[in-house]
Amino acid sequence: MNLWLIIKCLCVFQVVCINGYSDFTEKIPNGVKVPNPCHEDISNPWLGVGHQSSGGADARNSFGVDFANAGYTWTKSLCQMDSDGDGKTNGEELGDPECTWAVGATPSISTGLSHPGICEPLNSPTCCGQKQSWLSCNIDCPNKTENKPSNTEL
Repeated sequence: MNLWLIIKCLCVFQVVCINGYSDFTEKIPNGVKVPNPCHEDISNPWLGVGHQSSGGADARNSFGVDFANAGYTWTKSLCQMDSDGDGKTNGEELGDPECTWAVGATPSISTGLSHPGICEPLNSPTCCGQKQSWLSCNIDCPNKTENKPSNTEL
C-alpha cells in the first residue's frame, strides 16, 4: 500500500515538472526542438534549455542565467546575445536570426538548430577552453599541450 502511494506521488511530481518546463519552452523559439549536443538522435531534444542537464530542474547554464535576467522573456537583447560564447547569437542557434519571433509564432527556421547554453561544436578549440564540466557526454578535446615547446635544458 505504501509503495503504491509513493509511486503515485512520484508520477504526480513528474507531471508537474514536465508541465513547468513546457511553459519555458514555449517562451523561446523552437524550445522543444533544441538538440542535445551529447546525442545525434534528434528525437532526444534538450528540453531543459536553460539548465545544465537535458531534463532541467538543476543549475542553470549560461543561457538560463541570461533568460532569467531577461525576465524569462524572449527579447531582442537576449536574441542578440551569445550566451555560450560559441560565436553564434542565441537567435541564430534557436532559429530566429533576425530576432523577430514572438510567443505563439512559427520560427523562421526550424532545422539546423543548436543549443544556446552549450558551446558547440563541443570539441572545437573555442569550446574545449570553456568550463563545461557539468556536461555529461564524451568530449574529445585535443590536448592543448601537445605542440608546446619544452623548456628543458640540454
